[in-house]
Amino acid sequence: MTEFTFQTKIYAAPQDIWEMYADFTKRRQWETDLEYIKLKGDFSTGTQGTMKLVDQPEMPYTITSVVPYKEYWDRTELPGTGMVICFGHEFTPNGNSTLVKVSVKLEKSTGEITEEDILFLAQVFSDTPQSILAIKKFVEK
Repeated sequence: MTEFTFQTKIYAAPQDIWEMYADFTKRRQWETDLEYIKLKGDFSTGTQGTMKLVDQPEMPYTITSVVPYKEYWDRTELPGTGMVICFGHEFTPNGNSTLVKVSVKLEKSTGEITEEDILFLAQVFSDTPQSILAIKKFVEK
């Protein structure tokens, strides 16, 4: 497994930040390459569905953990690659702010993770700081 992490402080309550994730219409405001996420159920642990990013095929998507206002993890299988990308979003209250930590992990079903795989994951993660800073602008008052 390989992992990248980004974290920053946002001057807003975890509940305000959470809405930017749980409400998919709001999510499209900051996750600009997202065409859609279709869930077969509620925004809760174990719910499956599909997601589509711009210029990418539709991909299976599973919410692996939801602890409201604290954390949200998802798992996306990359079709035909044997690779899975897991994104985690953690919210830690800190006085009048919230520490937001976003992690992405790459898992591979066969073979070792290569330098090419790591560079691919870096590309996937490359817009994460920009996305979190966009959330920051939307929710800070």
